[in-house]
Amino acid sequence: MSESEGAPPRRAYGWRDFDQEVVEGLVENDSRFINRRAGGWIASPLLGHYDTQLPWRDDNFKKGSVPVGDPPVSFRAAPTYVLERPLDNVIAGRELIADAVTGRWGNPETTRFGNESSEGALAWNVFRTLQEAGCLSVVTMALTGFEPAAEPELFCWGRRITLDTASVWEELATALDELAPDVTQHIEPDVCLHVPGFGWVVIEASFGPSSDAFDNLAAVEEFLGLYAAACPGLFDEERIRTTRLRDVPSLLLRTVAIAHSLRTDGERAVVVALVRESDTADVERRIDRCLAGSADVGFRRVTWVSLYRAHDAADPALEPLRRYLEAKSFGLRPAFALQDDETEKEPT
Repeated sequence: MSESEGAPPRRAYGWRDFDQEVVEGLVENDSRFINRRAGGWIASPLLGHYDTQLPWRDDNFKKGSVPVGDPPVSFRAAPTYVLERPLDNVIAGRELIADAVTGRWGNPETTRFGNESSEGALAWNVFRTLQEAGCLSVVTMALTGFEPAAEPELFCWGRRITLDTASVWEELATALDELAPDVTQHIEPDVCLHVPGFGWVVIEASFGPSSDAFDNLAAVEEFLGLYAAACPGLFDEERIRTTRLRDVPSLLLRTVAIAHSLRTDGERAVVVALVRESDTADVERRIDRCLAGSADVGFRRVTWVSLYRAHDAADPALEPLRRYLEAKSFGLRPAFALQDDETEKEPT
């Protein structure tokens, strides 16, 4: 088994690994820390790399810096980073996700796993770790308010995920083909849970400001012609047509249609927008405006932090996930406001 396929990363990068003075200089585009011109460089944000100037790869700042560190990482001007080995960004189920990272699952998000801002890597790390710990039922309570009697099934990017396998989810493929038979590349939900006694929780994960909206009126009509026609009574078509384009979340509405199609008699379905606390605060209002009064799919906005706080803080199986979320960076700075939680755990 090669290191890239089976062994854990030597060290997962978190915001504590970065010199925050350098990070702020990069955010401010301070010439003491970054030079985008030919022959330019970026100051290495890694702690202990004081005054280290990393040249741009191929002398082009858009390609990022030459790699540095262990695991090797390239820094971007944004600022952000991209790991040279994407699996170094994965803390659980590395063998199962290896094919997805190389593009064999056909989902573009899974090929960005090496990016600091990869919502796919974040979602996989959270839900796969919860699955391994037998805690998906706990997170279901945080997502829906429903307490299942048994562990839910996990699905990610069109694959049914068990503890040992990642197989093609044929039922989803059939549902997508029935919803949009002329679409060759379907947009699959990030994460789904099939919850005993409840039904379906369909999750769209976000890690950063969302730009989910229709581009033009023709796209609105195309959506209604496909998804509204296939799901009668689900959408308020007139309100969608008369709402400002930027207020109509196209991806989430497609996800609502998918959740509707997955339901069988007696099952419920809810779509969850999983976001950072500061992101897409008005998404529930935007979705509610687009759904018909007869809609049989619910919608909730849930934050990553609420999932962190939902599980048993004393469960040793979840300690790697807690540490991962506490250290997780976005733009080389803390991604989540969890410092108070860490302080509470320290002995007095």
